[in-house]
Amino acid sequence: MVFRFTEDHDKELMREAIAQKPFAAKYGEAARIWASVAEHVSSAIKERVLEKQVRDRVRLLKRNWHAGELRSSLGSGIEETLEAVNEQSHYETLAELVGQYVQLENAAKDDKMDPINKKKADEASATRCASEIVNEALVRRALRQDDIDSDGDSSASDDTNYASSSKSTPSKAHGKRKSAFQLEAERQDKRIRDDMELRRLQFDRLMQAQLQQHQDRINLERAMHEHAVQMERTRALVQSQAEERMQRAQHESEERNRQLILE
Repeated sequence: MVFRFTEDHDKELMREAIAQKPFAAKYGEAARIWASVAEHVSSAIKERVLEKQVRDRVRLLKRNWHAGELRSSLGSGIEETLEAVNEQSHYETLAELVGQYVQLENAAKDDKMDPINKKKADEASATRCASEIVNEALVRRALRQDDIDSDGDSSASDDTNYASSSKSTPSKAHGKRKSAFQLEAERQDKRIRDDMELRRLQFDRLMQAQLQQHQDRINLERAMHEHAVQMERTRALVQSQAEERMQRAQHESEERNRQLILE
């Protein structure tokens, strides 16, 4: 017989899911927690349910809850919060339980994303600070260059006997200083580009590692689910064979008793 969830079953399932918080499980532990949820729900409702059944049921209840929230907000024009529902109700409804679960799940996702977002913000801030420092250094260097050029021009106008020499010498020095300034600017620019490229590579490696961890977790959960399904099938087969043997033994016993009575 196909098992069907009732509203009371759904409430018990959501209470257990809220209590055990499978969405906050560490790497590789989600399947174990869902199996524990299924075990506790089975004990409470006196019906055996599997890990996949409770997981799919929670997913369906969440989807229905979101659809109901959307219809409610479109119908009234005002989105009713979970706190408002709790204040208006004196009993625990299925919608409230699902809403509470969704809130906890979203909060857990935000907590997991906070370190990543903070790291991105720190990297962007460090890049901006480096650029600002380089720009300030270039501006100061350019201002010093202007001051040196002004002093050179003043000295040249005071000494008329060495006018030609005074004009040619600052020109050569100015050319050397300009070349050094350009080299310094290019060096700073290259350092910034190299630093940004290094940060990009580090971020790409981090994202690749997180994607690999996510894929490994999915593979592990899939393998555990397949193992649980296989164990359930094996258990059902063993139980069926045991019942068949018992029926056969009972039939043989009845047949022997009938033969004894006839004799």
